[in-house]
Amino acid sequence: MKTTREGEAYQLGGSLSTPRGGIEKNPESRVLNPALSPESVNLSLILFTFALGMIVDQRGGLAGQLAVSVWTWGVFFWLLRTSPREWRLPFYACLVWATAGEILLSLVWVLYTYRLGNIPFFIPPGHVLVFYLGLVMAPRVPRAFVVLVPAAAIGYAAVAVSCSIDTISIPLAVLFILCMQQPEGQRRYAVIFVASLMVEVYGTWIGNWVWHQDVPYLGLSSANPPLAAGAFYCILDVLVGLTVRGLKRLTRMASALRLIASA
Repeated sequence: MKTTREGEAYQLGGSLSTPRGGIEKNPESRVLNPALSPESVNLSLILFTFALGMIVDQRGGLAGQLAVSVWTWGVFFWLLRTSPREWRLPFYACLVWATAGEILLSLVWVLYTYRLGNIPFFIPPGHVLVFYLGLVMAPRVPRAFVVLVPAAAIGYAAVAVSCSIDTISIPLAVLFILCMQQPEGQRRYAVIFVASLMVEVYGTWIGNWVWHQDVPYLGLSSANPPLAAGAFYCILDVLVGLTVRGLKRLTRMASALRLIASA
């Protein structure tokens, strides 16, 4: 799916072409009148959800968490309605993989723990919101941004090695750099890496969740949050792409088999 200039594509996700009403090849042409851009409205809605939602979750107890969950799911369905049709399958795939990842990382591996010891219902659709940010913002960031983000990740990994701090960020930085080897997805991965780090910093600062210093089973250490936590979100993007590509391949095979059977 081409969503950006210079061939930026939804890597591994098969063909997700830009439909009518989708992302334009030159989205900057609409910046002068943001009221005409549904993407700008959605981005504002997402930022509002993260900024205020986490405060309500942190201060509102279980009732506040449930209220934020209802709101975030509403935003998720709004994105489904206002986004290109070709994005719906990736959104659903992101939702499924995000839920599985939260169970693995929080409840099984126990890398981090949410404030109430559960997985808030707003977390899986919250991952889709970050995913949307990556898709929409990728064509808008300059090339320098794509160079500076991995350079900063490598620099921080070097500091982590020398100081033996936040050592889980070392393999995470490696995973991020591996993701960045796909030229058509570099802008999206850079955006997702930075956006997810901002969410992590904000969420841990307020107290919605905490990353544990000792990483179970690996003997590594973690900051709160690890500065390369965005790599987890990039891996989520890769899994989404593989899923979409696989499902489309299965659909084509099923269609071919039906044609053969009807011949």
